[in-house]
Amino acid sequence: MDKTASEVISTDIFNWLYNQQINAMKKLSFVIICCLLSILSPATSKQQAAFALISQIDELPADKSANQETRKLYAYLKNEVWGKQVLSGCQAEWNYNTKDADSIYNVCGKHPAINVFDFQHFDQPWIDYRTDVAKKWHDSGGIVGFMWHIHMPATATATDGWQGFYSNGEKHCSISPMKAATTGTPENRIFCQKLSKVAELLLHYQRQGISILWRPLHEGSGRWFWWGTDGPEAYKKLYRYMFGFFQQKGIHNLIWIWTSETNDDDWYPGDEYVDIVARDAYPKGNNTHISLAADFKTLSKAHPNKMIALTECNSVPSWQNMQTDNALWLIVAPWCGGGAFEHGNTHEFWQKQMGDNNGIITREELELRLKQ
Repeated sequence: MDKTASEVISTDIFNWLYNQQINAMKKLSFVIICCLLSILSPATSKQQAAFALISQIDELPADKSANQETRKLYAYLKNEVWGKQVLSGCQAEWNYNTKDADSIYNVCGKHPAINVFDFQHFDQPWIDYRTDVAKKWHDSGGIVGFMWHIHMPATATATDGWQGFYSNGEKHCSISPMKAATTGTPENRIFCQKLSKVAELLLHYQRQGISILWRPLHEGSGRWFWWGTDGPEAYKKLYRYMFGFFQQKGIHNLIWIWTSETNDDDWYPGDEYVDIVARDAYPKGNNTHISLAADFKTLSKAHPNKMIALTECNSVPSWQNMQTDNALWLIVAPWCGGGAFEHGNTHEFWQKQMGDNNGIITREELELRLKQ
């Protein structure tokens, strides 16, 4: 072995040992800080737990080129909300509207903090995603979210014009996610055409100064959507392909959310592609307003450096139950299409949930924060 190679290996070993020492020192420092806080501060155990949660979260968004507004939003989520309070949320009714949010406001006088729109109809002539619906929500202090039920043809060669996203049923999409993420295939050409059009919309919102909680390819390991049908490796490739595609387009206003079905770590795209780990949960039976603490703790344990959100549910967890069970989701948001007022989500529930004497954050509170 020549001298140059030996020097390189020696340097690598030195760097590895140095990094190991630095990591050990960080862990030791964290333990010492927690001990000092417990001795010197009258903080409650829950306040100490919140400090520990915040200390573990990644300092910056997954997109290292995220713009200033997006970094500011990420810092707010990490430092001011996570482990302390819960952001209220709701979904648009399948596309680009604030119907559910307005209905909740009509009941209790406050809007949810987050409205999640859906790109699934972006290519339909009857709707225009360039109107100022998202901008008005943003300018009123609200946080903008987007998901995407990606419609694809039944096959890459289908010509009947039908498009869908479910992988089962009498009429279903059988597009291969592996092929969709493989350059040069017919499936990839179709996928890229859709990505390009959505990229134009995301750039439009970026120019308007809107940062977005972006939740694509949700519930992949459930396999009921076409993007999960080829298994975890294909799914991760597709997710990473989208991430890279948007980076190349200059999109830097996204906070990336990956949705877990729990116990599906082999489907996880990787820390470098994810900011928030989410759960969509629809418990059966008489489980009104439970905190879903078991799911929260499972995901927190599996992803200790990520914030954890409940991005879809039927019965909304109450603030009291989340606080009692120490399961403060970053976000709680019921599903749309009437879901906001079903499964025990009564008018009385919303009035109490969105009241002034708990830790649920509303759009009105965010608007006051903007004015400070």
